[in-house]
Amino acid sequence: MDKILAMADKHPRDRLAYWYDVACKVFVKHECRVESSPVFDASIQRGTLGELSIIEVESQGLNYAAVSARDIANDEDGVFLFGLQLEGCATVIQDGREATLQPGDFSLLDAQRPYTSHYSSKWRRLFVKIPHRALKARLGPTSDITARAVRRENGIGDILSDYVRLLPPRIGSLQPNERERVGEQLLDLIALALGAQRGTDEMPSLSSARAVALLHLRTVIEARLHDPSLDPESAAAAAGISVRYANSLLAHGGQSLQRLIVARRLERCRMALADARQAHRSVGEIAYAWGFSDQSHFTRRFKSVFGCPPSDYRKQHCA
Repeated sequence: MDKILAMADKHPRDRLAYWYDVACKVFVKHECRVESSPVFDASIQRGTLGELSIIEVESQGLNYAAVSARDIANDEDGVFLFGLQLEGCATVIQDGREATLQPGDFSLLDAQRPYTSHYSSKWRRLFVKIPHRALKARLGPTSDITARAVRRENGIGDILSDYVRLLPPRIGSLQPNERERVGEQLLDLIALALGAQRGTDEMPSLSSARAVALLHLRTVIEARLHDPSLDPESAAAAAGISVRYANSLLAHGGQSLQRLIVARRLERCRMALADARQAHRSVGEIAYAWGFSDQSHFTRRFKSVFGCPPSDYRKQHCA
């Protein structure tokens, strides 16, 4: 984790402007207020896990932050802010709901829609900044799960809380490919925890055992995406479960084992095509590396999901 904001060398009268300049770049454009006393102090540390940003914020005096309609940019690549309260307390408001968070509690905010956060005088919070596309691929529409408290004692919440707390001191020791995989596992856990909040008929009771089984299944698939022989039967067998049980684990997200394998391969190809460090690799080479054995089939699949052929996507996104 890199420290990107500290107040020690800033005069008190300059601190709020300094915070605003840095925090708007780290998160999104927002309004904020501080208490008149004591002197405002804050720090921000940031690390990355694939396409996720892990951001730890500690503050004394910042008691209000909000995104209004005028702050929201017309950005197709919107983000969610998933936050774990570490110290102090917070109240978050969005989509007509209000949630009060104590240490160990989580909540989700959609930074593309107005929201408000109120904080105690002194607080510390760990945020996971998630691209819209990545979370919606797992959960679908999210307007029903914003500003809801995910309690640590609620099964999967306990697993997620421990997992997130372990990350900041360890991110720096991970290799780039390890960071991507850890990020994918974190996204899976977040989606499980938020999905459980829905209380839908599709997911009446997500036990810790099922949550762990699903995480293991996704990990097994992720590790074998490069193998063109990977199919539902071999994936389930490698995870030590039946295809039927695997599909039941995935059903709450509207997925099947076959669709998940294809979706993850396509996403890995998309990431490679947008990576300037891989510009020397041909589209076909990338497709084959992630388990596609027919380039024309890959091109059709890619276009149906991302709206353009892979070569065009690379031209638009590879910087």
